[in-house]
Amino acid sequence: TAFYTFYLPTACALHLCGVKNTSAFDTARKICLIIGEFFQIQDDVLDCYGDPAVIGKIGTDIEDNKCSWLVCQALKRADKKQLATLQNNYGKAHKDAVARVKAVYRDMKLKEAFEAHEDETHSKIVKVIESEVPEKLQPIYNWYLERIFKRSK
Repeated sequence: TAFYTFYLPTACALHLCGVKNTSAFDTARKICLIIGEFFQIQDDVLDCYGDPAVIGKIGTDIEDNKCSWLVCQALKRADKKQLATLQNNYGKAHKDAVARVKAVYRDMKLKEAFEAHEDETHSKIVKVIESEVPEKLQPIYNWYLERIFKRSK
């Protein structure tokens, strides 16, 4: 996601604008990879917590046994009982199994952990833009941020 959704279009724009400085491309790659990773994490969270009427789909990452940010965080934080619940229910296409996984997420306050991560990542990206990107190129990255920060779909 990071590479083809964010970096490649940015690199193409830089190239079309006649930018030759390799450091501009290196900085673009650095920022776009952070933005892209963040975008994927948001997608994982929206899959679990997003309103299907807003996001346009019913999330199935739990049932599909996907390696989402939420399950990775849960596995890092789990006690023995929570770990057993995750092992016995993650990847199962049954609503009760999904509910048990979501209960573990809720007990771990993973939605709140994501919100803190979102704010930290936004600040990190802003700092990189302000410190490493020439002023005339900053609108490119700020445009990305405006579209993804606190998104609901």
